[in-house]
Amino acid sequence: MRFILSVIFSMALLNGFAQSSEGIQFTHGKWEEVKQLAKEHNKPIFIDCYTSWCGPCKMLSKNVFTQAVVGQLFNNNFINYKIDMEKGDGPALKSQYNVAAYPTLIWVDAEGNELHKVVGAPNTDELLQLANVVLEGKGLAALKRNYQASPENYELMLKYIEALKMAFDRQTIQQVLNGYFTKHQKSELLNESNYVLIKNYLDDIYSPAFIWFDKHQKDFKERYPAEEIEQKLFMSYLSHGRTMISKNGVDQEGYTHLCKTLKKRRVKDRDKIVAFLEEDIYRTEKKWDDFIRKVQNNITQGYHVANNALLYYNWALVISQDEAARSEHFMQAAEWMEKAFEVSQWPLVNNIVYLEEKLKILVKADNTGDEIKQLEERISALKKKVNNETH
Repeated sequence: MRFILSVIFSMALLNGFAQSSEGIQFTHGKWEEVKQLAKEHNKPIFIDCYTSWCGPCKMLSKNVFTQAVVGQLFNNNFINYKIDMEKGDGPALKSQYNVAAYPTLIWVDAEGNELHKVVGAPNTDELLQLANVVLEGKGLAALKRNYQASPENYELMLKYIEALKMAFDRQTIQQVLNGYFTKHQKSELLNESNYVLIKNYLDDIYSPAFIWFDKHQKDFKERYPAEEIEQKLFMSYLSHGRTMISKNGVDQEGYTHLCKTLKKRRVKDRDKIVAFLEEDIYRTEKKWDDFIRKVQNNITQGYHVANNALLYYNWALVISQDEAARSEHFMQAAEWMEKAFEVSQWPLVNNIVYLEEKLKILVKADNTGDEIKQLEERISALKKKVNNETH
């Protein structure tokens, strides 16, 4: 009787979340039950870590997971588990596997030990390649073992770092690089192989290697493109500053220390870096008066690219998503959405979405004038124009 119930339970899990008859057949349920199922079928587990609000997650589910060739490989070789990381066992798994962005795709063995991990939305061919990497025993866990067995092997280290980058594991990358660079003379950083590591992966601005890189940037510029080096330095300082800012608030101590570091090291464009970070802080804290003022000032200073439609769209969107914003904030957001429409290089059929978003914002602003009606008529006319051009 217990065997029959086990079979019924396994079938229910395997068929619990089928997206299509040809694509990946996902199961859902309790995590411990999924691991038990993997043990019974002697298969590793593929975990699709998603959230309900994640756009790329929806794209994966609609366009990639439903492919027959993907379903054949995954259904034959894995127990496939799809879980919202904000519900049920999701938060616990998020903590266990250090999930920081979505979608995150994880492969584990039946005991739950991580085999491979990738952040992002791969296309069909890329997903098949990732799955085969796991099946061939060449995933992140294997690369880690190989690196630890031969830490002086540059090629093994580079492969491990590249896999860590795909897994969004910045902290481990910096640990590996710091360990590597402590074993090399500072002048060796000028070598091309080491410069590749600095340029592509090193962003710990307080590490000895980065400090030496910054102090000797003139020497690097004699060998490598100056613009490339300046961009690397600028983005490293800016990215570090952004780690000080989260939805939970600002790490004031870390941010203050960064500002002192920028001044002490006489970092080029440090005023621009601070201006961008202040913009991020005001946005995170939903201080819309300060945010709008800072954005406008940064535009005046020439810090922002004038024809970047996505910038205007994102500025408008963050305000429009805050129901507590005031009417004047929404009106500024509507103005930015109009600007996105004006400067966008996309075809008209794609740009209409900016005006549709502007319409939603005007409604939130309780705009009682003729602007809403005029915009509705404008959108309708543009859609007719697109329709006529495509027929």
